[in-house]
Amino acid sequence: MPKPEHPRTPDVEISASATAEELRFHERPEVSVDAEAEPGGECAWGSDRTNLPDQVEPNVTYRDIRIDFRVAAALTDPTEADAEADADGEQATDPERATDPEQVTDPEQVTRPGEEPPSP
Repeated sequence: MPKPEHPRTPDVEISASATAEELRFHERPEVSVDAEAEPGGECAWGSDRTNLPDQVEPNVTYRDIRIDFRVAAALTDPTEADAEADADGEQATDPERATDPEQVTDPEQVTRPGEEPPSP
């Protein structure tokens, strides 16, 4: 199974495997991966292939293939990330966790001490 180089100690790992006796593409597929760990987390992904090149050719039959894919993420505590954002003068990522109401673009989303959080 592929092991992404980073993060070394992930909080979340998702893996998948697929096998096929025969696989044929009529045209070259467009493949993309978009994975993020926010705010301030680290994310990586990787795959191992058996009998299947990274760039497949149209109208070629590949036999006895296997694909192993893994995505891993190291997460951060959102309260720490928001505190750092407040200190840097940036907008907090979660209005309910903002320590400075001025950092939130919608004042209706600010929860003040003793108040109930706004309903969605």
